[in-house]
Amino acid sequence: MTGPASALQYLWVRSAANRLRSQLKRVRNPRYAIAMLVGVLYFYWILVYNPRASAESGVNPFADLMSSGFAVPLASALLLFATARWWLFKGDKSALAFSPAEVQFLFPAPISRRGLVHAKLLRSQVAILINILIWTVLLRGGAAHAAGWQRGIALWLVFSTLTLHRLGAAIVRANALEHERAGQRRSVIPALIFLGLLAGVAWGVLGAWPAVMAATEIGTKATIQAVVNSLSAPIPSFALWPVRAVLQPVFAKNPAVWLQSLPFSALVFALHYLWVLRLDASFEEAALEATQKRAELVQSVRTAGGIRKRSTKGKIARVPKLSAAGRPEVAIAWKNIVAAMRGTAWRAQTMIFLIGLTVFAIFTSLQSEKMADVFMGLCAMWGVILLLFGPMGMRFDLRQDLPRLALLKAYPVSGARIVAAEIAGVTILHTISIWVLMVVPVTLFITKPSSFDDQWQLPVVLAAIALVIPAINALMFTLHNGAALLFPSWVRLGTERRGFETMGQGLLTIVATSLVAAVALVFPVGLAILILWLGSTALGSLSILVAATLGAGLLFAELWPVIFWLGSVFDKTEVTDVATI
Repeated sequence: MTGPASALQYLWVRSAANRLRSQLKRVRNPRYAIAMLVGVLYFYWILVYNPRASAESGVNPFADLMSSGFAVPLASALLLFATARWWLFKGDKSALAFSPAEVQFLFPAPISRRGLVHAKLLRSQVAILINILIWTVLLRGGAAHAAGWQRGIALWLVFSTLTLHRLGAAIVRANALEHERAGQRRSVIPALIFLGLLAGVAWGVLGAWPAVMAATEIGTKATIQAVVNSLSAPIPSFALWPVRAVLQPVFAKNPAVWLQSLPFSALVFALHYLWVLRLDASFEEAALEATQKRAELVQSVRTAGGIRKRSTKGKIARVPKLSAAGRPEVAIAWKNIVAAMRGTAWRAQTMIFLIGLTVFAIFTSLQSEKMADVFMGLCAMWGVILLLFGPMGMRFDLRQDLPRLALLKAYPVSGARIVAAEIAGVTILHTISIWVLMVVPVTLFITKPSSFDDQWQLPVVLAAIALVIPAINALMFTLHNGAALLFPSWVRLGTERRGFETMGQGLLTIVATSLVAAVALVFPVGLAILILWLGSTALGSLSILVAATLGAGLLFAELWPVIFWLGSVFDKTEVTDVATI
């Protein structure tokens, strides 16, 4: 080894090899062997059987998306607003954090700050390349008339650019907070540029608002077309150009279009790369602070509720306390709830959504009945997305606590009660998050009750939905916690957030959990349909509430023995079976 780069390469290669070796040793366990067999069969179906069947049938599920003119403008606008949280809120400091071993090895070494930036970027390429493989496989087919490696290059540019943007935004935000006025002055220009892009898109949509309103009276497709037309106006089109340039090669219809759009995507990537390198003077301090924050977060989630945390401004933020006496599983659930409320902006986000959805519901109800229906439909779609994807982000459960398995086993509580408490806390929080969306139909009903055909049926439907949501949340969190408990060496533990570059792995997780959830819902849904069929005549709209109550009750009854079984798995799990943070 002749230098820090060679030593760093040796560290990463040996770490990856040792991790892979330890993962493969788990296959000797029948549980892991069965899971690997299922995974091999799944990838065989994806890589071999499914492409052959699609080619023979000529059917490709992504054909309409790739050939549609809606995809790029809408995806560009959504992606721009999705990245706004990196600038408008506290920033994602996890993008800067190194592992403790990397801090001890890299920071004292004779490596420049620019070398640290490159080390961080190279480390992120592992996750990016894995997810490029996943997305290329899932999006493969002949609809785009582009080879798999072409789409892979396009996706690499997308994920790498997003990683650079996330890293740059984190450095700018950390620099502004660390150096106060001087740092804030340096962060003004990039922040103003990003806010200008957001304002340009908003300007285009608001300027075309009468056309969008008129299109809502025609139908959903006309409304989408009107929004796309507003995004194609000069000002929003200019504001969206960087995002659109990055996404265009992914949605290219043929190799010629791909070749024409690829240089612009590469240009945006190169500009991001140069921008991050110019920020290297602030990188080391920000990275050290982010690493320290990560360590503090890990330490804070290890402790139970009733702790007072000092904020960055020196104020004391009080956390509610439980009484000294009571059921221990309640304390475990409360500990996770407090950790979620302390470690994230859950309360602030909930209040913002509650107020924002209420205001927008009032606005749409005053504009047109059709627009109110579209907005309520969008909120329903968002609720379904939260049911599926929300448990992946709300990780204050066994996925957080398993690295402290020795401490959990020291509690005088059975494994089943610990598992139930871990699932209950996040289920309550996530249920409240989805319940917030119900403020939209309630507001629309209060402001304009005439827009509903059956005014007596709406409260019954909302009550039924409110009963079903916690049952489905409990099912999804049971599946995610069960996977972490059954395969602790293969499931990502901890609460650290991941970027866009890990969406492919998340998609595979969602596919697997959704399939298992669909099987679990067969009998509850069947019971609910049977009750609706038999009781609709006698009970009327109340049959909806009865069906939802009994269906949710049956789902909870199904989960109860599963939780006891997972409790026995917890009791048999050894500390050495779980990888530590």
